Amino acid sequence: MRFAVATDDGQLVAAHTGRCAGFVIFDATGDVFVRVELRPNTFTAHARGQCGGAESDASGAGHGSHAGLVEALRDCEALVTRGLGPRLLADLAAHGIQVYFCDCQSVDEAAALLVAGRLSRASACAHRCH
Repeated sequence: MRFAVATDDGQLVAAHTGRCAGFVIFDATGDVFVRVELRPNTFTAHARGQCGGAESDASGAGHGSHAGLVEALRDCEALVTRGLGPRLLADLAAHGIQVYFCDCQSVDEAAALLVAGRLSRASACAHRCH
């Protein structure tokens, strides 16, 4: 299984997925996991500092669109985060990416909890707003 953990520094789990600096990508087999890469977040309007103005342009690629982030995580089955909004949660779920919430700070601890089956899967009605 390949999964991502939202982060701002490669060590701590980010509190806000859309504004995070990047994603630590892991591969896991059973309860063994390894870091594959740190994927910088160049996919969200928040991360690019483009949050003023209209929600979305005519192409749907503006602030209101999560297409870039969903595409960037297309090779992942899951995302672990401390928080994200309901629209991003729905967009990820629509593309088969499960979201898990953690309260821990460490990216590696979050990864260990996910592979151990100890994290709660997010649902459309249970999100952590930013």
